[in-house]
Parts: sequence; structure tokens; C-alpha cells
Amino acid sequence: MGIGIFWVLLAAIMLGFYAYPSKFVKNYAVENLWSGFWLLAMFVVPIISTFALVDNLGETYKQVPNSIFLTIFALSILWGIGNLLWGISISKIGMALGFSLLIGVATLSGSILPFFMGGAEKLGTTGGMVILTGIFIIMLGIIANGKAGLLREKNENSDSEKNSSNKNSMRNGIILCIIGGICAAGFNLAYHVADNIGHIGQISQEQFGNEPWIARLAVMLPSFIGSGIAIMIYFSIQLTKNKSWSNFKHKNSSKNILFLLIMAVVYCASLIIYGLGAYELGPLGTSVGFAIFQTGCIMVANLLGIFSGEWKNAGLKSKKWLYSGLAIMTIGIITVAVGNGI
Repeated sequence: MGIGIFWVLLAAIMLGFYAYPSKFVKNYAVENLWSGFWLLAMFVVPIISTFALVDNLGETYKQVPNSIFLTIFALSILWGIGNLLWGISISKIGMALGFSLLIGVATLSGSILPFFMGGAEKLGTTGGMVILTGIFIIMLGIIANGKAGLLREKNENSDSEKNSSNKNSMRNGIILCIIGGICAAGFNLAYHVADNIGHIGQISQEQFGNEPWIARLAVMLPSFIGSGIAIMIYFSIQLTKNKSWSNFKHKNSSKNILFLLIMAVVYCASLIIYGLGAYELGPLGTSVGFAIFQTGCIMVANLLGIFSGEWKNAGLKSKKWLYSGLAIMTIGIITVAVGNGI
């Protein structure tokens, strides 16, 4: 169990850092930056790495029913839509509230739903109840974290005028973010279907001798492609609408693509490592692992914000809520880990 938690926390740390190279991308519009990243992260990196490393990939997939692949694609498209809705919503409600809302809703739905997709009998066990208690504690920590973010934004925007259009924008942003959080849970559910119901990883390991981490590539490839299709359709429309295609011809494009490739490799690696951690955590790995993974992402993001000075002018009350939230989430992670070990 310990190694599983280690892999999941490592994945969370990597995901918390993956976007850092974007600071060095120049002369790209938002749609250029993120369409380039998602193209590399959802198609180029996972397809090349999977076909290069996984033995007998085609033979593995032949043994999986088509209904499993259809379910994976449907859930992964939801994941892609969730990513898009979050990106749209943060422009309306701000990064702090948007991040906490999306991760909170995704953690709740993505951690609990796997119980009902092959593990419902474990809900009534002592371990299952402890895990659910831990998830509830984590949610309290996320709520406290969101409160800290709201107070911080209130302090930073104390001089701005609020009108009815701002209120409508906030309301619409919250609605979009909640829907996005539900959709974003499609990532974990798609993984659960692929590995725990379709047994893609088990087939890849036991029949064709692939190492567990390599088998996770076979498990996740359909999810990457499904999510990528939804995302690239959106950004293709945005690039055409804003006439931004020509930005890819800029002289800085070679360097930009290198930075985007680094982002894509770290992003994909974090998800593969999460999958390995969920595998090592056992039958309830997609519930336990996802709760720890998402919580770890929030903690890493906020710690980075603290060290980079983002919370410098947040106010004492906001910081108290932040530190309380981080402490509560830590207790929640420990509780979930204990429940999985029972």
C-alpha cells in the first residue's frame, strides 16, 4: 500500500509542476499555447510511447469487448469537456475559486462513483466506511481551501466595482465549473473501466509480460485519444475564429514547441504514474488513489503559491483558512490510506 501512495503523491507533485514551462512560451495566443500542448499530451506523446514500449498492444485490445472501449471513449470525452469548461469558468470566477470547485467536485464524484462500478459491496465494510470518512474530511479541507481563495480574491479586488453583470458572470462561472468538475471525473472513471472492468492492464501484464507501469500505457491510451478529440475540436474552432493559426509560423515556434513537449511529457507521465499508484493500491485504488491524487494537486498548487508570494497580500484571515484547509486535507489523506489498509 505504501508504494501505491508514494506513486500517487509523486504524480500529484508532477501534475502541480507540469505547466511551469508555459511561462517561457512567447508570441503565442492562449489558443496556440494550449492547442499545441493538448495535441502533444493527448496524441503525440502517449501514442508514440505506447506503441514503442507496450508489447502485443493489438493482441491485448483484441481481447477487450467493444462495449468497454465505447464506455472509455464516452467517459474520456467527458474528461476533455471538463478541462475545457474549467478553462472557460476561471475567466469568470477566478483561479482560486475555480480550481477549488473543479477539484472538489471531481474528487467527490471521481472517488465515490468507482465504489458503484464494481466495488459496491465494499461500501459497508469497515475499510470502506473509513475511506468514505476520509473523502468527506478531504472535502471539508477543499471547502476551507476554497474559502481561503475567495477571501484572497476579495482582498485583491476590494477596490473594484461590482455590478449585476459581474454577479451573473460569477453565477454562470460557478455553474460551468461544477459541470466541468463532474465531467473531469471522467478521467478516473475511464481508467476504472479500462483497468478494473476491462482488465486491459491484467491482460497486458499476465499474458504478454509487460511491466505494470508499461501496462498502464495500454490502459490509458484510449482515454487520451477520446479526451484529445473533444479538446482539439474546440481549439481548432478557436484558432480559426481568432485567426491564430499563423502564430505557429513565428520564429520562436521551435523553442515554444520544445517547452510544450516538456509540459506534455510531464503531464502524461504524471497520469501514468497515478495509474501505477492506483494499481498498487488494490481493488479500491481508483477511489483511494484519486482522492489522494486530487488532494495532492491542490496542496502542491497552494504550496507553490505560498513560496512564490501569491498569498503575500492575501490577509491573515485568508491565510488561516488556507493553512487549516491544508491541514484538514492531510488528515483526510491519512484517513483514506488507513481505510485502504484495513
